Amino acid sequence: MKTHCFAVVALLLVVLPNNIVNGKSVPLELSLGKISQKANNMKWKNLKNNIKNNIISELDRDKMKAGFQNIVKLLPESEQTYDDVKKTTKQLLDTLPMFAKENIQDKSTDPTVFMSDRLPSNSRYMASVGNGYLSTVVYSDTVYMNGVYNGFLRESHRARIPSTNSIQMSLAGKGVGDSQQSYALDVKKGVFFHRITTSDVVVEQRVYAHQYYTRLLVSDIIISRQSVSTSPITVNLQTNYGPESNDFDFTKNPPHQGIRAMHGPIKTAETSTSGKPVVFVYWTEVPNNLTLPASQQSQRWTFLTSMALDDNEAIKFYKLGIQLLADDDKLYNSHVSAWEYKWNHGRVDLEGNLNLAKAIYGSMYYILSSLPPLSTDESFKFPFYGLSPGGLAQGAQGQDYQGHVFWDMETWMYPTMLMFYPSLAKEMLLYRTVHLDSSKQNAKDFGCNGAKFAWESAYTGHEVDPAPDTRDFEQHITGDVGFALQQYIAATRDTKFLNSQRGFETIKSIADFWQCRAKWSTERNAYTINHVMGPDEYHQNVNNSVYTNVVAKISLNLPYYAAKLINTTVPGDWKNIADKMYIPFDKEHQYHPEYDGYTNGTTVKQADVILLGFPLMYNLSDTVRRNDLVYYQQHTDSHGPAMTWGMFAIGWLELGEEQKANDVFNRSFTNIQEPFKVWTEVSDGTGAINFCTGMGGFLQTILFGYGGFRLHLDYLEFNPVLPPSTSRFNITGLNYLDSSLDFVISEDNVIVTMTSHSAGAAELTLVYNGQQTPLQTGKPIDIPRGKAEIIPSEFL
Repeated sequence: MKTHCFAVVALLLVVLPNNIVNGKSVPLELSLGKISQKANNMKWKNLKNNIKNNIISELDRDKMKAGFQNIVKLLPESEQTYDDVKKTTKQLLDTLPMFAKENIQDKSTDPTVFMSDRLPSNSRYMASVGNGYLSTVVYSDTVYMNGVYNGFLRESHRARIPSTNSIQMSLAGKGVGDSQQSYALDVKKGVFFHRITTSDVVVEQRVYAHQYYTRLLVSDIIISRQSVSTSPITVNLQTNYGPESNDFDFTKNPPHQGIRAMHGPIKTAETSTSGKPVVFVYWTEVPNNLTLPASQQSQRWTFLTSMALDDNEAIKFYKLGIQLLADDDKLYNSHVSAWEYKWNHGRVDLEGNLNLAKAIYGSMYYILSSLPPLSTDESFKFPFYGLSPGGLAQGAQGQDYQGHVFWDMETWMYPTMLMFYPSLAKEMLLYRTVHLDSSKQNAKDFGCNGAKFAWESAYTGHEVDPAPDTRDFEQHITGDVGFALQQYIAATRDTKFLNSQRGFETIKSIADFWQCRAKWSTERNAYTINHVMGPDEYHQNVNNSVYTNVVAKISLNLPYYAAKLINTTVPGDWKNIADKMYIPFDKEHQYHPEYDGYTNGTTVKQADVILLGFPLMYNLSDTVRRNDLVYYQQHTDSHGPAMTWGMFAIGWLELGEEQKANDVFNRSFTNIQEPFKVWTEVSDGTGAINFCTGMGGFLQTILFGYGGFRLHLDYLEFNPVLPPSTSRFNITGLNYLDSSLDFVISEDNVIVTMTSHSAGAAELTLVYNGQQTPLQTGKPIDIPRGKAEIIPSEFL
């Protein structure tokens, strides 16, 4: 192993000749030093992913690219010298221009607009546009489609479609030197803008993935004359189709009347029986330049790309886009209206803290742009294949978790979406229920009954995780799906989902799996679960992960709650196991060890034990909750994933420790890359890009931390606190039991208004300080800021 490690450093030095660290040449002594004796595969996996994601994809020089690829191959599969190699790699990364901290600012004072006069030098920090069906990083050479993956099982990754709509523009001729540039992501409209302005002309480009006509990717270019000049105005266009895709066998059709087309299947199916989806693409041919004639004041050119898994559908949407273009700006306006509809059904607004307001809108936008529209024609709907950590715009082979779906969806991104958009939350759950049979096969292959959800899944629901440690041991995902099901039922009481969309069957299958995994221990006089890995991926193959055992306990109790809603019964065995589940606890120190044999002082990767308090809401005394927070805040890797610190903030807010909450909450902001509010998995800019998992944890801190919301089985609780430097905190469109609720929170009071109430929905009552006030549509209720509950009137 030692030879391998020195080879790594040697390669780094060869690949980066004459590089400077802190103004000096990199010395030979920048070697690996002492060799650690502990093994930890996950640390190596994370380092490998960082190198793959943040170096290889960005380097253009073939020699450098090849050198770093060799590094990946040589990294050993153990923790030996991990800290030293990580330090060495980081020092060398800091010498690369792409990783230098940029002084690039968002100049807009609108919380929904992120604007700069230049683009980030690291193209992976670029904004993306999407609509849940397709998505692309602006100006990149790649488009991804929902559910389209290439590769057999562990090689499965998002299949790259070359971008036929990646267009960059520049002004030609006189006056170019005096031009002003601006680039802006307007999340309220779901549009990326590029503007070039001179005294004579304004050229505007609008890039968007249509939020209603979801098979369309659109780029508009509008040239508008600003002066009395009568000269023609020319704009040069540069496309970025990129290389041919390695993921498809595309056949291109000859251009016909300015329209181009290609179609083809993926190269390798995910399983031996899953088939090869065929993608059909139609697009407008892009010329080298556009010219506004001397006789015209303004003109708009629109370039369309339509793609679908059916030829007739792709043609239909392309023709529909052309028809809408003939009706003034209807194509663009219908897109903006669809985003407006989405925001009107759920958003958070702040007064007094612009940066925080922008972070909230940015996080909401990137998650929503990877989810289906709220409102669209029934014939436009499509099966949804889940949310991956990098959203729909990321997921190339070896990068950004390859677009796979993890626990990240249910545990981190889903909860906030559920409270605003229950129909979209249901789409996430349907991804699991539709693949229930695959999960049952996973359990059977594992030697258990029930359903075992894959740690990483893609098109089929079968396990596609390339790493054996997480693939074999991180079984808590099955409990995470169970807990998400519980949250959905508590928020909606959707009996149709339970009865006819395999919801109840999934709940019972999850309980069956945990019944299989739980084994009676005469020594502990309790049921135990061995050979697992909790959320802390630094420690695999442990016994009785406290987090795993608690989510298993919740899953085993869930069938009884669900059965009451649909007037049926379930066996009693599950409850018996749940009641006698072993939960590790140190009585002397009054805290929860992470697993059996956990040694005091051991560093953990991320939020694990503290998730018992939230989101699991496991019954803890204030003393134990505080002890868990204090201990694990000291022993959690400070460079761990972004979502961790928000969970600590939620815990401190529960205990009324606002300053401690604010301090730890502010740590997550270092993961936001300017100017387009793109999150990275790690605060130094490495790891997965546009890390929706971190955004989800951040949004939970806003809604469940500062908002103080808690979704219980039979009521909704809230106990709000103003976020840092905020004078007003507005929550619009929170949905509970088919009623839409607005909350206006200030320093002293909270105004609650029911804005809509569906026919047949439960009547709701606001309970504050023992006083009961029925909620009525359009009638605000003003109460002092503090703990209150919204309870279905039938339970009072």
